[in-house]
Formats: sequence, C-alpha cells, structure tokens
Amino acid sequence: MRPLSLTFRLGAVVCLLLCTIFTALHAQEDIVTSDATATPFAPVDTSSPRATLETFLRLTLEIEGALLAYRQDQTRANADHVNFLGSQFFRLIDLSSVPKVSRRETGMDTLAVLLDIVGRLELPPIDSVPDAGAFDDGDIPARWRIPGTPIRIVRIEEGPREGEFLFAARTVTVAPQFYQRIRSIPLRSSIGIESWQLAIPQIHGPAIPAGLVSALPSVLKQSWLDTPIWKILIAVMLSALAAMLLALWHRAISLRTSQNGIAALLRHALTPVAIIAVVLALGAFIAVEVNVSGTFARIVDSTTTVLIDLAIIWVFWLVVLAIFEWIILSPRVPDESLDANLLRLSARVIGFVGGGLILAAGVQDLGLPLVGLLASLGVGGLAVALAIRPTLENFIGGAILYMDRPVRIGDYCSFGTKTGTVESIGVRSTQIRALDRTLVSIPNSIFVNMEISNWAHCDRMLILNTIGLRYETEPDQLRFVLAKLREMFYAHPKIDRDTVRIRFVGYGASSLDVQIRVYALTKEMNEFYAIREDTLLRVNEIVRESGTGFAFPSQTLYMGRDHGLDQERSDAAMDEVSAWRDSDRLPFPLPAASRIEELADTLDYPPRGSPHDESSDPQAQKSAEPLSAELLSGESRPKNPDNAKD
Repeated sequence: MRPLSLTFRLGAVVCLLLCTIFTALHAQEDIVTSDATATPFAPVDTSSPRATLETFLRLTLEIEGALLAYRQDQTRANADHVNFLGSQFFRLIDLSSVPKVSRRETGMDTLAVLLDIVGRLELPPIDSVPDAGAFDDGDIPARWRIPGTPIRIVRIEEGPREGEFLFAARTVTVAPQFYQRIRSIPLRSSIGIESWQLAIPQIHGPAIPAGLVSALPSVLKQSWLDTPIWKILIAVMLSALAAMLLALWHRAISLRTSQNGIAALLRHALTPVAIIAVVLALGAFIAVEVNVSGTFARIVDSTTTVLIDLAIIWVFWLVVLAIFEWIILSPRVPDESLDANLLRLSARVIGFVGGGLILAAGVQDLGLPLVGLLASLGVGGLAVALAIRPTLENFIGGAILYMDRPVRIGDYCSFGTKTGTVESIGVRSTQIRALDRTLVSIPNSIFVNMEISNWAHCDRMLILNTIGLRYETEPDQLRFVLAKLREMFYAHPKIDRDTVRIRFVGYGASSLDVQIRVYALTKEMNEFYAIREDTLLRVNEIVRESGTGFAFPSQTLYMGRDHGLDQERSDAAMDEVSAWRDSDRLPFPLPAASRIEELADTLDYPPRGSPHDESSDPQAQKSAEPLSAELLSGESRPKNPDNAKD
C-alpha cells in the first residue's frame, strides 16, 4: 500500500501545481486584456474614427495624471492604475499581425511612438473626424488618415473585433519611421517629459525602491537593447538565481529512488512543473516590476515562452508514460508481456506526437511561419530522413511484430540458424536468449523479414524417422515389422493415433527403408525427447523380435563361420503373418478399426520401473524447458488433423 499512497500523493501535488500555474496564466492574461467595463473608468469606444481618437486623447490625459501620481507616491494602487491605462491603450491598436509572444512589448513600443507623434502635431477639430454614420455607403472605404501623417484608423472587417475602428496594423511599422521625421518638434506634455519613448523604459514597479534607483551611477541608467542597464542586470541575476534553485530542486528529486514506476515518473514531473511556476513568476516580475522594454523585453518574452513550452512537453511526456504504466498495473496485463510492451511503445508514440504539436503551437506563438519553416526544411528533412532510415525501418519492424505477433515474450522459436527464447521486443531490436545462454540482439527490420518457427504455438510435436532393414528380410518379415510398429504406436498413450503413418517407402542403397511419421501429444521439449526415445527403443525391440536387423552402408562378406539370420525367429514371424492372412486379419494397408481401439493406450509410458512413472509421481512429467511462458493446460487430442493424410 505504501508505493500506491506515495503515487497518489505525488499525483495530487502535480495536479495542484498545474492548476496553480494555469490559474496564474489566466490571471496574467486577464490583466493584459481587461477592459474598462470592469472598472469605474469610461469604457473604450471604437465605434468610429472619431470615437477612437477621442478615447486616445482621453487616455493620454489620464495616463499623464496617473504617472504624475505614481511619481509622487509609488504605491501598488497607483502602479496598477498606470498598468490598466496601458492595457486600455492596447485595445485601440490592431495587433493581430504581431506574434502573440511579443504582442505586449510591441504594443507598448507602438503606444510610446503614437504618444510622441500626437503630442507633437496639431490635430484637426474633433468634429471634422468622421463618425460611424459617415461610412453607411458601402462604396466609401472605412478608413481615416490623421492629416499630415501615414497613420490610419481603419475598420476591422473580420475576426473577434469585427466592426471596430482601430489604428491599422501597419501602424506598428510606419509610426516609428514617421516619428524620425518630426522628432525635432517639442512634445506637449503636462508632466514635463521630452519623449515617451525615453520616459516609459525608466518606469519601474513599486517593489524596487525609487531611492535606490536614483542613487545608481549614471552609466547604469544608460540604455542597452532599449532597456536601462540596471534593469538588465537585475533580470540576469534573478534568472541565474532561479536556475540555481531549480538545479538544486532537480538534484534533490533525482536522489530519491522508488520501486514504483508511476511514483518515479510523477516525482520526476515535479521538475518541469517547478520550471513552469518559476518561469511564470519570474517573467511576471521582470515584466511588471522591473519593466524591461524594447529588444531586451522581446528576448525575455521569447525565452520565457520557449522554456514554458519545453517544460510542458516534458510534463506531457511523463504524464502519458505514467498513465500507461498505471494501465499496465492491471492484473490482465503482465509486466513483461507483449501487450505491456505494446502499451509502452504506444505511450512513447503519443508522447512524441503530442510533444510535436505543443512545439508547433509554441513556434507559432513566437511568430515563426510554421508552414514556411517546414517547407524550408524540405531538403534538410530529406537528408535527415535518409540518415535515420535504418532507425525508422527498425521502428516500423517493431510495430509489425507487435501487431502481427509472430512471437511473444517468452516464446521459444527458431530463426535463421539460431534458436532461443524471446526476452523482449523493443523499439529498435528484439532480444533473444539463445541455447548457449548468450543474448542475441536482432534489429527489428531484419527479424520481421526472417522465417520464424514459433515452437510455442505447436499443438503436437513431430517424430519423423526412417529406419533401414537388411536386404535379407523376407516380405512377411517386413510385414511383421510394419504391423508391430503400427500396433506399438497405436497403443502408446503419448502418440496421436490419428496421425500414425508407418510405411515401407522404398529400396535404399543398402537397406529396405521404412518411414515412421507420428505426432507426440506434448508441447514441451523435454517430454518430446523422452517420448521419442521411448518409441525408438521399442522400434529396436520389434526389429529384433522379427528376426531381421538394421542395415548399414557396408558390404557383407559371408564366410563359413557366419550363422546368418535367426532362422527360428524368421519362421515364427512368417508363420504369424501367414496366420493373419488365413484368418483375414492381415493389417494392411491399415489394421481394422476394432483392433486400433483395442490397442489404444495399452502400453505403459513412461516404462514400468521408471522414476517418472505417472502412476507414482503425477508431477514427474512437468518440463523444465517450456516452449512458452504462458501456462498451457487442458491438452486435447486433435480430431482429423490435416497432416494425418498420406
């Protein structure tokens, strides 16, 4: 019970941390995208170019007052007021073409440029700006350009903000270019700033004391990557401290060992979950309290997104593996069975595909064109595909082995010139324990194309042998041997009577050839060898009883001292065959059915006196070398097998 309770506790911790992270993400998004309807301030009106421009001018006056109040009293309430007005400004600009990761920073830069432009130009009377009724005629383009500038307010034709009038998406690029032409014009401002683009990067949150910032050397207040150097130093030091803490956390988790696979996977998932939580918290602090800007802010946002996406992929991979390991814990799925290995392979495939989808979503958030990126990787992808072709072939071969199942874990099989027991089927190769106890590793792409004989799936085992009798054997002696051999195999309790085939098959170079083909009723290798040994010994007795003997490839030179064949036994054998013939009991081509039933299971096997006699030890026949790891029971005598036909 202890490993399971540990698993449940770790799972609960992971779920709680994930819920906290997603709540923080949602809350952060709400801060950026909240509108004025949730506040006592006037709502953002974008119903016409006039309404949009009026809202922009109103927010300009409000943010100047908010910044003046924040300068005098750096409280959390004043800082939140400034941040809220900034989010209201963002709602006036069409940022749909800007990558999601850099949308906040691009909006802040564009806002600063617009404030600098509007504060330096004389705007036309507000009554001359078109209202919503000016565009009732569908032939009139729904746009308005601020006189003397390339900046336009246009109506959004599609998307979630369809019908609203916003500063056009191209404002992001044309506004900075236009500002360079008019930057020499003085800025009209009630708070005495020279440029919004210089003033906004100097703002910081209340968590950083203003007195400490004022005491910094002037060199640290200079900008690098559009951000004051002191802010960059703070961001770098906080990131280094967070990385050290995460490394210590991961080391502490890795030092703990657990016998339970699910608990180990969930414990390792705590590291990426901690990375997500720390990166989110640190990113929010740097963005809000430190307030980095420009190029450095984009670097911070991109790095944060990449780290979070990689950590999410890590969590997804471990959680998928844990779920499938939990499924394998079912009593119906043995841990080393083929089904368990197939489930583990499926878990890795799902984890790989899911991780790829998460990575693709992250690439789109970064603003990289996924389709174009894939197209550009076409030639390189072809080269990589050719390089990893053997790996892909082995992976596909492993999948075929799982689906077609020519062998299972624990099966004894023959392949090529080797035999052995299958120990594992992996993604790349199959491991087989050979008879000499060496472990043979065969790539799946080769193994799946080999001719595989699976001994574990046989229902009976073939005894096939050809014996040669001396040429001096008389025909009736030969008939005696054939008849007695058939009687012996019909009587044997471990031989399938329906498959007995004993035939005189031809004249060899130095022998009369008799072929024995029968099936032993066993599925175990040791028992098969014992049954075959017993029947071959009985064959030897029958041949001797007939008065003939086994031939061998040699020439016999008869001298006077050679007594020849046993004449007495030869006469007795021929007399018995003659008696069969006279009484219509000649067992050719087969004995009578009544005789077969009479002979059924009349021999003792194992032979009387053997320590493995079933009558004295029922467990004596258990094999030490099973062909399959599965428990095989309930042997039944097959009826009318196909291979019983001559």
